[in-house]
Amino acid sequence: MIPFLVLMTIENEDDRLFLERLYVEYHTLMYGMALRVTRNSDLAQDAVSDSLMALMKKIDLLRTLECNKLRSYVVITVKHTAITLLNRGKREMAADDATFQDLTDGYQVDDRVLAKAGVEGVKNAIRRLPDRERDIMLMRYFREMDDREIADALGLKPVSVRVQLSRARKHLAALLGREGNE
Repeated sequence: MIPFLVLMTIENEDDRLFLERLYVEYHTLMYGMALRVTRNSDLAQDAVSDSLMALMKKIDLLRTLECNKLRSYVVITVKHTAITLLNRGKREMAADDATFQDLTDGYQVDDRVLAKAGVEGVKNAIRRLPDRERDIMLMRYFREMDDREIADALGLKPVSVRVQLSRARKHLAALLGREGNE
């Protein structure tokens, strides 16, 4: 379905029809590129919508391009938009991780979670984590490995280790929260 709100913002009927045809013709290609970059269907759909907004501002230029150049322009626009959305998400995740670190530095959250769940509860929650998250948690907190050592052991980049560790901590906190409510 064509993003209705995007098209309704175009006042000129010819421009609206042009963008609609462009979307119908290239939607599969646009979505495929966005999905390849983001690896997330919701984020890919957002990238396509945001790309349409960007393309809407360039309608005069788009009308002058030959078919193959138009296709390339659309694909590059979607790719860059998807990368921007992905990077924005990573920055937000890093900010969330920093906030989590600020909260846990004083051990108030850790003490409450441990007291409520108990050592066995924490062990059981760690066992229920997905393999990659469990491995990263064990390497960091039980083997006391740093980001570089974990990255080398798993064939990742250190930044990926930090992102996955953040996800693992959030997942563990959610598991512990559910156990506390059961």
